[in-house]
Amino acid sequence: MQKTEVFVTKKVLKFLLSATVLVSGVIAHADNVDVPKDELTQETVYPVFDNPVSVKNRNVQDAGALDIGVFGGLALTEPISSTTKVGADINYHINYFHSVGVFFAKTSAGLSKDAQGLKDQFGLDFNRAPKQDYSLMVDYNYKAFYGKLSLTSNGVINTTIYGSLSGGMVTYVHKSYPALAIGIGERFYFTNKLSLKLDLRLYAHTAPIPFKSGALRNGTNGTPVDPLPSYDSFEERLTYTTNLELGLNYLF
Repeated sequence: MQKTEVFVTKKVLKFLLSATVLVSGVIAHADNVDVPKDELTQETVYPVFDNPVSVKNRNVQDAGALDIGVFGGLALTEPISSTTKVGADINYHINYFHSVGVFFAKTSAGLSKDAQGLKDQFGLDFNRAPKQDYSLMVDYNYKAFYGKLSLTSNGVINTTIYGSLSGGMVTYVHKSYPALAIGIGERFYFTNKLSLKLDLRLYAHTAPIPFKSGALRNGTNGTPVDPLPSYDSFEERLTYTTNLELGLNYLF
């Protein structure tokens, strides 16, 4: 009985070994099969849309067009002066990627909330320091992205994302300073003409520093009264201010 089992086991092992060798030979042969070049795929096939015109369609045709707008702004990093401003801009779209324009912004009078608190509590009147009056800048935009946002099955908002580079003058009550600004912005088109415009800009320019010893006390709460300083007596240095602007523009 044991001899029979050993014999059967040997037969099974020989069969498995033979099958393994046979399969390996077939695979090795298949690896070396030469397929004629004319039977290989020679073309790359791309997806085909049923309506390619609608895919390429651009709803907002701004190339060669002019747009005019109004906006409001907020200085996010201004500690002393009023942080709000209003302005207007006009832009010419050279093509779908480039536009140039001009914008004017008028800074609101007054002090920031923190500066007003220092005045009321400690008699430090920063109205004695020179404040920004307005800015006038030439603005270049590079429109890097145009797309569509689907709000509903039938509602679409067209949008453009762009980078901006601006140069011009920032004018204080006594003096004007050259200024540069870089930023990023986006337009949301409610129609093919009307858009909501959002800009975030970083301004860099020389400015008077409002902190001056012996010049700001106005006598509130029994503090001494400092002589009124001249605007030119305040030191100047390079400053950076971040501004957020929101406006409406119409394309002609």
